[in-house]
Amino acid sequence: MTDQDEELSKYVFGSAHMLTVLSAIERGGRATFSTPSLMEMTGLPQSTVHALLTRLKRAGFVRRTTDIATDRVVSYERAVHPVWAFARRLEDDARSRTVGDQPMQWESELQDA
Repeated sequence: MTDQDEELSKYVFGSAHMLTVLSAIERGGRATFSTPSLMEMTGLPQSTVHALLTRLKRAGFVRRTTDIATDRVVSYERAVHPVWAFARRLEDDARSRTVGDQPMQWESELQDA
């Protein structure tokens, strides 16, 4: 997670870490995930991950599954929704701009080409 990621996440999602969590869920490659797995993928504390999962549940982007692991860890699954591809694109764009290898494209420049 870069400073650019956090800044962009604040502007777009109102949280410095939402983009990181969305991207981790999208990049996880599994049908289900848990709070501990998100903590491991993101390096964020449990309280932050839990709060962001609560927001994602309320928005309808994730839901609890009926599966509960032997250690009482709740599993979640993500909804099929374009927000996941959007989050990945935002994160990729932020990182590209940080290293300077992908400038932002503007509609007026595309129309002039």
